[in-house]
Amino acid sequence: MRRLPEAVTRLPERVRVDAAIEALEPAERNVLALLLIERLTPLEAAGVLRMTVRNVEQTLESLLVRIDAETGVSRSRRAQRRTA
Repeated sequence: MRRLPEAVTRLPERVRVDAAIEALEPAERNVLALLLIERLTPLEAAGVLRMTVRNVEQTLESLLVRIDAETGVSRSRRAQRRTA
């Protein structure tokens, strides 16, 4: 994972995540929106997007990894905050 510039790491997590999502292609944002905001299952999202379920799942995983790398906000920290 690449190291983020110091100025970027001082920005609030939400700002970093918003910027990383904004930088995604529209089709990539659609995958995130359907799965994480609309709460569709991968099967339902695949039907909407006309993709295979496997492709939806792989796309989601790669996007989350990219966002983690670009923002320095790990999924494990986000999960801990949700359960607290």
